[in-house]
Amino acid sequence: MVLIKIAFRNIFRHKKRSALTGLMMGGGCFLFAVFIGMVDGTYGNLIDMFTRDHTGHIQIHKKGYLDKPSIYKTLNGPGSIGIKIDSLAHIQSWAPRVYTPALAFAGKKTTGVKLTGIDPPKEERTTRIRHKVDRGRFISATPLNEVVIGDGLARVLKVDLGGEIAFIAQGADGSIANGLFTVVGITGKSEGAIGSSTCYTHINSLQEFLSLGGRVHEIAVVLMDESKTIRVVDLIKKALDDPLLEVEPWQVVESQFYRAMQADIKGNWYTIMVFTIIIAVGVLNTILMILLERTREFGVLKALGTRPFQIFLLIVLETACLAVLSIIIGTAAGIFANWMLSVYGITYSIPIEYGGVVFDRLTAKITLRSLVLPALIIFSTAILVSILPAIRAARIIPVKAMRST
Repeated sequence: MVLIKIAFRNIFRHKKRSALTGLMMGGGCFLFAVFIGMVDGTYGNLIDMFTRDHTGHIQIHKKGYLDKPSIYKTLNGPGSIGIKIDSLAHIQSWAPRVYTPALAFAGKKTTGVKLTGIDPPKEERTTRIRHKVDRGRFISATPLNEVVIGDGLARVLKVDLGGEIAFIAQGADGSIANGLFTVVGITGKSEGAIGSSTCYTHINSLQEFLSLGGRVHEIAVVLMDESKTIRVVDLIKKALDDPLLEVEPWQVVESQFYRAMQADIKGNWYTIMVFTIIIAVGVLNTILMILLERTREFGVLKALGTRPFQIFLLIVLETACLAVLSIIIGTAAGIFANWMLSVYGITYSIPIEYGGVVFDRLTAKITLRSLVLPALIIFSTAILVSILPAIRAARIIPVKAMRST
C-alpha cells in the first residue's frame, strides 16, 4: 500500500513529462476505442442490411440449391417446416420464397429480371422489403397479379405505377410460363444495382405462374439475436432431421461478403499492432529518461536497505498508475465519440455499394469490445515496456549510482 502511494505521488513530480506520456497512452486508448467502435458499427450495419433487408440470418434450401440454383430444387410442405421452426428458441420469424429468372416486357422494352415470390404478411414480419417501397404500395395479402419493381427497372422498361409488365419464364412442368402483372409499387434508388432487377410478387401468384403447386425454393429465418446464428442452425438441423435439406447461416449464404469482412478485420489487427508499437516506444522512452534522471535516487534507496524487488515494483507501479489514469480519460473520451458517431455518423458524399447493398453513412457502436480491448492493450503494453527499465533500476550498484551526475 505504501509503495502504491509513493508511486502515485511520483507521477506528479514531473508533471509535464507525465502529462505527455499520459496523453500518448490516453490518446492511444481513445483512438483504439473509436477505431474498434467504427469497425463494429460499420460491419454491424452491413450485417443488419444483409440479414434484415432480404437474406435473413438463416436460410433453408433443397440440398445443392445454393451451389447451383434451379427451379426444380424445391422444398415440399413449407408450412410444416415453419411449424418446427416456430417451436425453437431464439426464432423471431420466417418467410417462404420462390425465385425464377424471367424476361420482362413493357411496350417495346425488354430486359432480364429476377422474379421473387413472397408471402406479404410473413415477409413483413421477417424483413424490411415492405419499407423499401418509395412510391405506390406493397403487394396485397390477397394473391393478385401484382408486382413491385425497382426504380432502375422502371426506368429501363419505361413503366410507372398502374403499368403492366409481361413476364416469360420456364415453368416447373416444362411449359413456357407467361403472365401479365400490374405495377403497384416502386422501390427507391437506395436498393442498389442488384436490387433494381428484382421484382416482388405474391408467392401464390408466382407458384401458379411456374406450376409449382405449394412448393418453395427458400425459407428465410430471422433471429432475435444475430450472435446465436450458428447455435440456431444446429437446432433447426436437428428439428428437421432431413439430409436432403440444407440449413445455412448468413455467413455461408453471403460468403463473398463474409470473406471480405474477415480479411478486412484481419487487416485492422495489423493497424492496431502498429499503433501499439508506436505507443510502446513512446512509453519506453519516457521510462528510460526517468531511470537516468533518478539513478542517484535509486542508489540512495538501495543504500538505505530498500530491496531490489521494491525498486522494481515501484517503477512498474508508477507506470501502472499513470496508465490507469490515462485509460480512464481515454475510455471516457472514446465512449463519448462513439456515442456521437452512433447518433449522427459521418455521411458519405457519394454512397458506397458493398456486396449489392448501398450505405451512405459511417457509424460507430459502443460495445464491450470497444471498451475493454483498448484498455487491455494500453495497460499491458505499458506494463511490459516498464519491466526492462525496472529490472535495470533494481540492479543498480549504490556506490556507482551515487557517483553518477
